[in-house]
Amino acid sequence: NREPMVSHVPVPHGTINPAMHDLALDVAIRDWVLIPILVVMLLFSLLREYISRLMRTDAKRQKRTITETQTLMRSGQLRGHAGWIPEAAFRRRKAYFNDEKQGVFCQEIKNPNNALAMFSDPSMMMQQQKSMVTVIVPQMLMMGIVSFFFSGFVMVKIPFPLSDRFKAMTQRGIELSSLDVTYVSSFSWYILVSVGLQGVQSLILGKHSLVNEAEAMQSQMNGPAQQMDTPKMYAAEKENLDMVDHVFHLADVESRILQL
Repeated sequence: NREPMVSHVPVPHGTINPAMHDLALDVAIRDWVLIPILVVMLLFSLLREYISRLMRTDAKRQKRTITETQTLMRSGQLRGHAGWIPEAAFRRRKAYFNDEKQGVFCQEIKNPNNALAMFSDPSMMMQQQKSMVTVIVPQMLMMGIVSFFFSGFVMVKIPFPLSDRFKAMTQRGIELSSLDVTYVSSFSWYILVSVGLQGVQSLILGKHSLVNEAEAMQSQMNGPAQQMDTPKMYAAEKENLDMVDHVFHLADVESRILQL
């Protein structure tokens, strides 16, 4: 019997044969690498969430801050619902806020340097250290574990095409230029799982997560957030209240009801 003839298509030098891109992924990789990384990351994130809740200390709000905030809210309520009270009542309430001698918004308010006070507050510094311990240190630990035990594995294949610009994102830890960009390495799988676990964690816990890597890193770079500038906000609210043109919505309401 004559052997069948196989036509060989010459491949130009420097190009990759498309058939070389198709890889048969071992089922053991799914069972012993992909699923363990997913389960360990989920359990680790839940453990970190409960530890952060145990270490969390609610900041005590000062009485002065609460009073200033409530004053601004009351003034906003007065501006928004001024038409439902008589003009005399509106003027009395407006004088309480904007009177030149005794008005709340016209009193001299000393605004201390809140930034320096918060930097010197030991409780605030301790809260930042706790946030760094519960966010940054566990991330570095898990990254080292995944890099040591699961490095060099090709985990999954993305079912849609990607451009070569995504190669650095999907194939971290694999230096193979001939590999198709749709294949995802173990380290890249760890990064994708760590980013996508926030929604799953919220579904399991039923509330928003207290551990937020982006907010923690931002707070470490920017330092404590400054409080509101009370004199400026009082001056702006005073100007807004002065601009209110009172129109009583219930004027002659009896006659209007009888005309219906």
